[in-house]
Amino acid sequence: MVFPVVFIPMIALMPHGSCFLWNPWLTSLHAISDMGVLVAYFSIPLLLMMNRQHIDAQIRPVLLLFAAFIFSCGIGHGIHVWNIWHADYWLEGGWTLVTATISLYTAWQLRALVPQLLNTHRDLVMTREVAEHDPLTGIANRRGLEAALAALSYQPSGVSHSLVVLDLDGFKAVNDTYGHEVGDQLLQTVAKVLHGQIRAIDLAARIGGDEFVLLMVGCTPEEAHDKVETIRQEIQKIDLQDLVPGPNHALISASFGISSFDPVRGLTYSYQQADAALYTAKRSGKNQVEIATSAVAQ
Repeated sequence: MVFPVVFIPMIALMPHGSCFLWNPWLTSLHAISDMGVLVAYFSIPLLLMMNRQHIDAQIRPVLLLFAAFIFSCGIGHGIHVWNIWHADYWLEGGWTLVTATISLYTAWQLRALVPQLLNTHRDLVMTREVAEHDPLTGIANRRGLEAALAALSYQPSGVSHSLVVLDLDGFKAVNDTYGHEVGDQLLQTVAKVLHGQIRAIDLAARIGGDEFVLLMVGCTPEEAHDKVETIRQEIQKIDLQDLVPGPNHALISASFGISSFDPVRGLTYSYQQADAALYTAKRSGKNQVEIATSAVAQ
């Protein structure tokens, strides 16, 4: 049988006795595998050391123990390779005891830290969820909108997105006539309409008062227009009778402005373009959908 050149040293240093059944292939398999694990185990403590400035002081002692455990495991695999030819099992057994001691002590230290870290992670997720959602309507707030737009900035160029700004026509009159509690219920109802009409990949956000923003992913302003028109009609179907019993309720309506979202220029520019289109809709009689002039030019 002919072996590759890389296995010649293995053949020359074959262990005595019956270790690995005098099989060079089996010897090579164990030696290469253990050396690979050794390199991997040594690299983990090295990476932790190189990035130690980013490690929180609270978990640094436990991470040092973890690094010591990983390093000890790496040495153990190195001893496995050594013992293929030397059979020094006292050395191997002794080092295994060292590794077991380090690992048990590390596990003991982790018993209290792991629940604490998991609770901290849960609290951070909940905090972010609260920070990015409007507490009144349950949809995104400005911070949530900015986070979504930031994610779009990393998407491949050449894909069009639309930003839609809308507010309710005569919302102040609703608050003045029926009270802020009814106004809040109306905002919640509008948010439900928006959330129910957009796609899963789109985003609805309330950024203040009765002003909402829709992010419509992968849509040009012209493509978004038809969907926004449907939303306008659905908002017009909202009946104040459901919120405030009594006759002679005014109709609910909203005005919309649409612009294309430019990741390079950011939210402020795209919002200003959509907001200008919104005011054009207001001046033209309200309850309308307008596309920004710059978006039409594109």
